[in-house]
Amino acid sequence: MSESLTKRATRRWRMGALLPLGAVLSGIAAAAEAPPAEGAGEEIVLKDVKVKAARDKKTGAYKADTASTGSKIAMPIRDIPQSVSVVKKELIQSQNAFNLRDALKNVSGLTIAAGEGGRTGDSITLRGFSANSDQYLDGVKENGQYSRDTFFLERAEVLKGASSILFGRGTTGGVINQIFKKPTGQNHVIGDFTYGTYDFKRSAIDAETAYDNVSARLNMMWQDSDSFRDYNYLNRWGIAPSFRFKISPDTELSANLLHQEEGGVFDYGVPIYRGKPADVPINRYYGFTDNQMQDTDVNVATVALSHRFNEALSVKNTVRYGDYDRNYLTHLFGAVNDTGLTSTVARTQALRANNQENLYNQTDFVFKKPILGFNNTVMFGAEFGWENYDFKSKNSTGVPSISIFNPVLTPSVGSGLATDFSGTLATDRYTETRTYAGYLMDQFELTPEWKLLAGVRYDVFSAAQNDRLNNANDFGRIDRQWNPRAGIVWQPTKAQSYYFSYGTSFNPSAEAYSLSEATNTLPPEKNRNFEIGAKYDLLDGKLSATAALFRLEKNNARTASPTNPDLTVLSGEQRTDGFELGLAGEILPRLDLSMTYAYLDAEVTRSNSTAVGTISGQTKSLQGMIPVNVPQHSGVTWLSYHLTDAWEIGGGVFYSSERHTDTVNEVTLPGYARLDAVLAYHQKHYDVQLNMFNLTDTVYYESGQTRSALPGAPLSGQLSMRVKF
Repeated sequence: MSESLTKRATRRWRMGALLPLGAVLSGIAAAAEAPPAEGAGEEIVLKDVKVKAARDKKTGAYKADTASTGSKIAMPIRDIPQSVSVVKKELIQSQNAFNLRDALKNVSGLTIAAGEGGRTGDSITLRGFSANSDQYLDGVKENGQYSRDTFFLERAEVLKGASSILFGRGTTGGVINQIFKKPTGQNHVIGDFTYGTYDFKRSAIDAETAYDNVSARLNMMWQDSDSFRDYNYLNRWGIAPSFRFKISPDTELSANLLHQEEGGVFDYGVPIYRGKPADVPINRYYGFTDNQMQDTDVNVATVALSHRFNEALSVKNTVRYGDYDRNYLTHLFGAVNDTGLTSTVARTQALRANNQENLYNQTDFVFKKPILGFNNTVMFGAEFGWENYDFKSKNSTGVPSISIFNPVLTPSVGSGLATDFSGTLATDRYTETRTYAGYLMDQFELTPEWKLLAGVRYDVFSAAQNDRLNNANDFGRIDRQWNPRAGIVWQPTKAQSYYFSYGTSFNPSAEAYSLSEATNTLPPEKNRNFEIGAKYDLLDGKLSATAALFRLEKNNARTASPTNPDLTVLSGEQRTDGFELGLAGEILPRLDLSMTYAYLDAEVTRSNSTAVGTISGQTKSLQGMIPVNVPQHSGVTWLSYHLTDAWEIGGGVFYSSERHTDTVNEVTLPGYARLDAVLAYHQKHYDVQLNMFNLTDTVYYESGQTRSALPGAPLSGQLSMRVKF
C-alpha cells in the first residue's frame, strides 16, 4: 500500500510542477499628442483621459436568470414551475469553495452528511431525503462515489422536489446538476494560486482558445494540503479538457473529459459520547498512524452531437462513459464503554474497494411551433444506460478500543490488518443495472400571462446482483414505472411569476446497487411533491426574490412487516413540509447579495420498524422520529461590497439548527453559525484575494453518523492570486 501511495504522490507533485507560478503586473497607459491643426497659432487643449486598470465591475454577479435543470433545455428560471437554486462561479470564487459540497452550502434545504454504510464521497440530503445517487453533469447521470472538485464547473444547479420525469429513478428531494466549463470562443489564460493555513497549496489553470470553427478549453488543478485534523492530508489533481466543433451552421459536436485523482485519509472525526460529539479537541485523531489509505481515480468522458433540422425542430444526442475507482481503509467507531473520564470506544477497520462503470446514451428532441395560434414547446426523447458496481470489503482483526478523553495512538493493528482481498471477505458483490426510458413534456402558453407544463416519463429499471460469497443472495428484479409532472405558471407582469406544481419520483429496491431477501420482491417506493411558489424581480431586474411552500411525501416507504419483523413491506410513510426563501443580485449600487433560508418540518409519519438506541439501549419505533441529517432551520447570507473599482470586501454567515444523526433521535449535532469574510483587490491582469473562515473560531460539526461527528474547520485563512491574460 505504501508503495502505491508513494507513486500517486509522485505523480501529483509532477503534475503540480506543470502549473506555472507567477504574476502579471498592471499595464502602462500611454497617450499620443494630436498633430497641430490648420492655423497653427491656436492653442489646443485636450480633454483629460482617464485610464483604469481595475476590472469592469459586474453587478448582480450572484443572480442567475436561466437554468437547464428544470427542463431539457435552458429556459428562464421564472418559467420553471419548481424551485431552482443556482450557485454561480462568481459566488464559488468569492467563497473559495473548492469542493462541490462547500458550494452547495449556499442551497436552501440541502445538507451534507458523512458517508452512510459502504458509501463514501459526497453524501447529500435534500429536503429531508437522501440525494446520494441524484448527481448529474450537464443533465446526464454522474453518480460515482468521490469528492467532487469545482475546478471544472461553471456553476451548480439544484432542482428541488420529486423529478423522475426529467431524471428517472431517485430524485426524491431533487437533483444536483453540475455545469461543465465549456469553450466560449474566446482566447484567455487564467491562473489561480492559493496558499493557506495548514500548509494548503493549490494551483489551477483555465485556458481557452478558438480558431475558425473549432474552440477548446482546458482546466487543470493541483492541490496538496494538510488539515486541522491530526494525521490528515489531501493530495488531489485533475484535468478537464473540452472541445467544440462547428460542423455546419446547424450541426455541432462537443466533447469533454474529466480526470481526477485523490489521496487522503478516511476520517469521520470524533466519537459520539452521551448523545453528542465528545468534548475533546477538534483536531484529535483516533485512527492508526501508519495504515491510512483513501485513493480515488475518476474518469468521465462525454460526447454530444446537436443538430437543428429547421427553426422548429432540433435534436441532441449525448453519450457518457464514467469509471470510478475507489480503494480505502475505513475507520469507524463502535459501542462506548461509559466509565466517565476513563471511557473507551470500540473501533472497527475494513479494507474496501468499489469500482463503478456507467454508460449512458440520452437523446432529446425539442419541437417549437405554435398550435392553434398558441406558443408551444414539445420536448421528447429516450434514455438508455447501464451501471456496473463491484464492491469488496475485508475486515481487519484485533482492532483495540481506545480511550475517548486520553487516547494513545498505536502505529497499526499488526497481523490483523487487512492489506489485500485474499482470505475471508465480509462482502464481495457485483451488481448490474439497466435503464430504458422515454419521456414527453409540453410547455403550452395559453396567453402571455399563463403557461402550462405537463408531461410523463416511463422507466424500465432492471438489476441483477451476484453475491460471490453466497449464491443464496443472488437476486434480480425489473421495475416499470410511470412518472407524471404538471405545473401552471402565472406571470401578470414581466417582474412577477407565480406557480403551482405537482411531480412524482420512484426509488427502486436496487437503487443503491444492493438487493436482499427482504427487498428483492418489493416494487419501488413512490414519492410526490406539491409546491406553490413565487419568483419576483426587483430593482429593475437587478435583484431576484423567490419563495416556495411545499409538501414532499413518500407514501409507501419500506418498513418491517407488522406480523414478521424479518420481512419488509411498503406500508411506511415519511413527509417533509417546509418553505424556502431566497434573494440574489444587487441590492444597492456595488453591493451584491446571495441569501437563502429553509424551514423543514420532516417526520417519519408511519413505520413498523424499530431500532435500538445507542444511548438508551432501548428498542424504539421509528414512527414519529425526525429523519437523519435534517435541520429544522438553515440558511446562508453572503454579501460582497465594491468599495471602489479595485477594492472589494465581503463575507457571510452559514447557519444550521441542530440535527439528529441516528434514526431514533438520541444523537444530536448542535446548531451553529459560522462567520466568513473576504477581502479582494482587482486589477485588469490580476486579482489578489484573502479569505478568512470561521472568524469567531466557533466549534461546530459539519456532519455525523450514529457514532461519530466530523468537526468543521477552526479559524483559518487562504491567500489567493489570480493572473489573467
